[in-house]
Amino acid sequence: MRVSRSLAGTFGRLSTARRAAALASVAATLALVVLTAQVFAPQERLQIAGLWLLCVALLAGWVAVLAWRVPVYGRRRLGAFAGIWFAGIGISAYLAVLSTNPVRDLLWQRSVQGLALALSLVVGALFLRALLRVRASSLVGRLLSLVSPIAVLTLIILLSLAET
Repeated sequence: MRVSRSLAGTFGRLSTARRAAALASVAATLALVVLTAQVFAPQERLQIAGLWLLCVALLAGWVAVLAWRVPVYGRRRLGAFAGIWFAGIGISAYLAVLSTNPVRDLLWQRSVQGLALALSLVVGALFLRALLRVRASSLVGRLLSLVSPIAVLTLIILLSLAET
């Protein structure tokens, strides 16, 4: 009884960013376990469960990024964040296009679409947080980081409408 109180007290003292990062770590580990089990016992429901756990991990990562107090970075480091943002948006767009596979189950398609949206939210928030800590960051970069998840969501909706 005393151990559980001390663990709850320790978890309660953590910042929001650390709590969200801990949840993201746990969800990502569970997703890895479920997706590994799916390799050895190929069931589409296991794959869908793994995708949803990965989506939960990305959304928890999104909360962690938004709550994280980002240090001030130089221009080179901002270039790295821009590269991560660009790659993440590209992967999100690829996942959105991949989700239109008519052979797959509708639940699988929605899982991949949720994963695409969650990934775009995480990389958009990361790029925005990095840009907000720079005094001379451009307005265009800030707008791109805010608009990119909306663009991925619009792509998902348009592809879903074109599919029907």
